[in-house]
Amino acid sequence: MRHRSHAPVLDYFLEILRAHRASGRLHAQVAHGMEAYVLHVTRLADEHVLTGVEALVAANRAVTLALALPQLPEDRHEPR
Repeated sequence: MRHRSHAPVLDYFLEILRAHRASGRLHAQVAHGMEAYVLHVTRLADEHVLTGVEALVAANRAVTLALALPQLPEDRHEPR
């Protein structure tokens, strides 16, 4: 059995970013950057470098910031 010590809501924050990226609501580059940040926060929580509360606050701020940015058209030629 795989042991995870972080809160499941950290995984939920990743899914929020992925869903908004897939829908076009969030610019792909912003989503990738914030996803990497949330994954890093999750690793730090798993390693007990950050407390659960610190990890939740950091991940929540990343998602909130990403969603607060204005929508800009992407430079893409094919649909996702």
